[in-house]
Amino acid sequence: MARNQHIPAARRQRVQRQILIDGAVSVDQLARTLEVSLATVRRDLAWLDAQGLVRRTHGGAVIEAPRGADQDFAQREQIDAAEKRAMAEAVVASLEPDATVFMNDGSTLLAVARAIVARNLRLTVVTPAVNIATLLAEGRAAAVFLLGGSLRHRSLGTSGPFAETMVRSFNADLALLSAEGLSAEAGLTYSYEADASLARLMAERTRRTIALMTARKLGTRDRIAGLEAARIDDVITGCHDEACLASLRRLGVAIKVVGGSVDVAPSPAA
Repeated sequence: MARNQHIPAARRQRVQRQILIDGAVSVDQLARTLEVSLATVRRDLAWLDAQGLVRRTHGGAVIEAPRGADQDFAQREQIDAAEKRAMAEAVVASLEPDATVFMNDGSTLLAVARAIVARNLRLTVVTPAVNIATLLAEGRAAAVFLLGGSLRHRSLGTSGPFAETMVRSFNADLALLSAEGLSAEAGLTYSYEADASLARLMAERTRRTIALMTARKLGTRDRIAGLEAARIDDVITGCHDEACLASLRRLGVAIKVVGGSVDVAPSPAA
């Protein structure tokens, strides 16, 4: 048993992180993971519930039920949830300590934020996403900068001139971007011009750009062009359709397919 499991504060922090990652956990599961008694887990969950950090359920606990815009987002978060978690684990495993990272909004990037909290990574994160900033702040290891601007109800993200001015203040090591679509012909595409503009600016202010795209979004396009595909360094995806991936690889984009596949090196530049 790890020594810090005897320290209530450290143990409760681990319990809270596990619930943040999984969304819901059982008492039995936590007892096995932490190697403590069921009674200890129940006391920790009762304490976290009293603080408003989780909500007790029969036999376990869940994250406090979302409301309003958070509830709409939570429903979208369940789409391709396993694929998003796999992509998040893949990208977080490559993050360097103390890196400065741009993250735009969306449920895929929220999965990345959960993985960052789980690993207790020390980073500087710049994001327009209120839910991502809040989650990272609860983890306490990351320094978080929430971009100002107009808040859109559906995405829980800020945009506009204030957000773009703040982005220009940073020199990032990495930009993690999601989008409504990605294809070799159209690049990263978005439903809203403000989102496209912010993604484009983040790519300009970073050393490396990684696009995280679920299989259902790869090879598709939305109405607003954000970033040319050739300007993306890496794509992390759960798509196993080689025909879809080949067109991006021909542009020199490195592809990592999650779910048992290996890294694919970019093609030599022409």
